Amino acid sequence: METPELFNRIATHYDFWSNLISAEGIRAWHHFALDAMRIEPGNAVLDVGCGTGTNTLAMAERAGSQGRVVGLDPSAAMIDAGRARIVGDHAAPISWVIGQGEHLPFSDGQFDAVSAQFSMRNMEDWSLALQEMVRVLKPNGRLLVLDVVQPLTTLGALAWNGLKMVTSRLTSPGLSPYQWLGISIDHAPTTEELRVAFQQQGLGNIQFHHWLGDLVVAMVGHKPVRNLERGPAEAKTPTLLWAVDGSITARAASEWINLFLQRQSDVEIVTVMPPTGASQGVAAADAHIWRGHAMDAATRLTPDQFRVRLHVVSGQPGPTIIRVARTVHATLIVVGEKGGSERRNQWVGSVARHVLQNAPCPVLIVPTTALGDGVGQFPAQLSDVP
Repeated sequence: METPELFNRIATHYDFWSNLISAEGIRAWHHFALDAMRIEPGNAVLDVGCGTGTNTLAMAERAGSQGRVVGLDPSAAMIDAGRARIVGDHAAPISWVIGQGEHLPFSDGQFDAVSAQFSMRNMEDWSLALQEMVRVLKPNGRLLVLDVVQPLTTLGALAWNGLKMVTSRLTSPGLSPYQWLGISIDHAPTTEELRVAFQQQGLGNIQFHHWLGDLVVAMVGHKPVRNLERGPAEAKTPTLLWAVDGSITARAASEWINLFLQRQSDVEIVTVMPPTGASQGVAAADAHIWRGHAMDAATRLTPDQFRVRLHVVSGQPGPTIIRVARTVHATLIVVGEKGGSERRNQWVGSVARHVLQNAPCPVLIVPTTALGDGVGQFPAQLSDVP
């Protein structure tokens, strides 16, 4: 059953149960979102996933009689509930439209403000819907998203588990569609994923506010005024940061780099010398070996295929690799993973794990098991770290 049909079944009591399940928190969240939209008299406003139109009506009151408001929802029963509402004499006229957020039936630049409140996670492709909402915004227009998202904090996770526990018990035929509320969060982005999506769509001045840990978020962004004379952006040259420590595990990455990395990419080879506390003579000998590891790595790359720079620096390996990655604006980090038991890694640490958890870009982990398998069967692990 598709989500519009689920909402058709609960349209007559949707507002009551939404207030009850959220302990009436949803009213405060909607009010906060309405203020964040900064609707002014005469504005044109679009409410995507308007539901029964409760908030659409409030938007119309703020837009005033000279404004224009559109409530759009894929559920015909929800739209019927909206049409039944009485619009005040001093409110903007409301047009009720059955439609999907992924395919908005409006031309570019039509609205001063666009809102999607507790609707994006119900869409089949929320990122496409976000693109569509930005498209129909006027320059300087405001986009507001209020929704339940995947939490990353402990408090948010506790709130999510509580929500799933409550909704899973709504098993009667008339209430079972509300189970979707707990399940739908699996299809929602995290707050950070949503923020990155806002940025990718060119929105600026992005601000957000959380409730229930980070389970509920209101995020607003502004569409900038484009310089129409500006040409297309130049393609960004990839910058790969290759962490080497002289081990054959780390060196194995050279085969992958030579075979798959784009020609004329920047390869930044970093070798980190951990602090030893040894005498000057011993420390000098140790530093000489570390520098040799970096130089050896450079010789393993195909000559004249990449722009190569060496970084031999002192510090704790994991944090130092992250610092260098940020400095050179790396678009991919390659690091070896020798393995080891959980307790061993607790005692002496795991550089690969630290890099994976803190990297500002995707990370390619090269395990020792890759050795001898051949590049054609290279079992590297690619992890996308936002």
